[in-house]
Order: sequence, then structure tokens, then C-alpha cells
Amino acid sequence: MAPFQFFFLLLSLAVFPLCWLRGGHTERAGVAILLSSYLLTYVVHGITLRGFLIGDATIDLGVFAGFGWLAIRRDRWWTLLATAFAGLTMIAHILMFATPDLQEAHIRADVASRWGLGVMLVLCLAFGVAERWMAGERPVSGGSRWRRRPKTVT
Repeated sequence: MAPFQFFFLLLSLAVFPLCWLRGGHTERAGVAILLSSYLLTYVVHGITLRGFLIGDATIDLGVFAGFGWLAIRRDRWWTLLATAFAGLTMIAHILMFATPDLQEAHIRADVASRWGLGVMLVLCLAFGVAERWMAGERPVSGGSRWRRRPKTVT
């Protein structure tokens, strides 16, 4: 595993639980979008067309649509930024598809750029939780009880 890929994995493993526990419904939807994209990527990663990773492009199109839907429906600024990064990922896919003679160096550059944009997507999600905290808004799970209630003796 490449060091940057390892960093990306550790960052995701740190940010996703934080966003799920301390975020609102929008942040939880963002976690669900990214987690489902990670899992589906393992299923469709091998689907290619003349060297173009069409399976990854399809998953990233779904991520773009999901964050675009969140940006339209919710009132959070980070969803607009996440949609922009997902759109840049789609532009990277379009440029790879338009390249007439794909070589190994092109594919590596494409994957590296998409990893960098993925890190920015995860950081947008974390900034959404930070915004919620700075605004003094309660997390969705704030009212949940995480401990057992003490037994009452009657």
C-alpha cells in the first residue's frame, strides 16, 4: 500500500466515526455516500474500457450526484465544496477518457489526482462537523444514551 493511500485510509477511519457521532443528518448522509462508494469501488474496480476505469468513473458519478443532491437540499456550505471536488474528479475521468493513447503513466497520474481530491472530500466532511460545533449546534446523536441506565431498586 502506498504511503498516501495509507494516509487516506487512516484519515477516513478517523473522520467517518467523528462525523457519524458528532455531525448532523447532512454529515451522516455524506459518510453514507463515501462509505458506499468505497465499498462499491472494490466490486467494480476491474471494469475497464481500453484502459479507462469505467467502473470507478461510474461510482464517482454517483458520489457527484449524491453530494450535488445534498448541496441542493441542505443548508450546509461544505456540501457545495464537496460537490466541487467531486466535479473535479469527474473532470479527471473525462480527461482520461478523452486521452487517445492511455499509458501506464497517465493512469497513475489519474489515480493520484483522484486520491488527492478524495482526501479533500473527506476533509470537507470533517469541516462540516467543525462548523456544527462552532455554531453550537447539537449533534444528532447528542440525545442518544450510550450507557445503560442504572437499575432501579424497587
